[in-house]
Amino acid sequence: MKKLFAVITVAIVCHLSPNVYAQADASLITQFLDQSKAAGDSQLAGIATELTDKIKTFGASLAGNAAVKEKLDDVLKSLTGGEDSAALTSAFKLATAAKFTPEQTDLARQVGNVASAYVVQKNFASLAGAQGDVATVVSSLRAGNLTSAIAPLKNIASNNHLTDGQKQLVSVLTDKYAPGLKKAAGALDGIKKLPGF
Repeated sequence: MKKLFAVITVAIVCHLSPNVYAQADASLITQFLDQSKAAGDSQLAGIATELTDKIKTFGASLAGNAAVKEKLDDVLKSLTGGEDSAALTSAFKLATAAKFTPEQTDLARQVGNVASAYVVQKNFASLAGAQGDVATVVSSLRAGNLTSAIAPLKNIASNNHLTDGQKQLVSVLTDKYAPGLKKAAGALDGIKKLPGF
């Protein structure tokens, strides 16, 4: 009898789990979209809608991969909780989280790129003197044209008005999209300290 009860319980949990995950996804998505709309930035709200569409598409392609679906939830939870660096770190890890089909790998990258565009728009749109660079980075990331984002990202990183939180976000973004940028900047600083420079 105990075995029968255990088998029935496992069957019910396995049957209900996809619905539980779907409901959690839906509530997180709704909360995230509502928060984005409340920010009063129509560009941000549009990026949020694009991001949730990509997350839904990617999530649907995962079938029963609950672990990766949970990582998608973590991205939304972090963004909704104002933990943008953590959200980006989670989003960047999606593409390496499991063995994916080429289509799933591409979707994971798209989620990371659009999440990055969202974070850039949210945190840098009002940065003094950086509106053009922010717009270029956001549109480049949304289009998946990463090389076009590097120069304006470098300009944002060198902005004198960055807060500590913004500096941390720029560091996360440059580590992902322009990993050599930090090393080059360090080398340049070293050269400037040499006599005669």
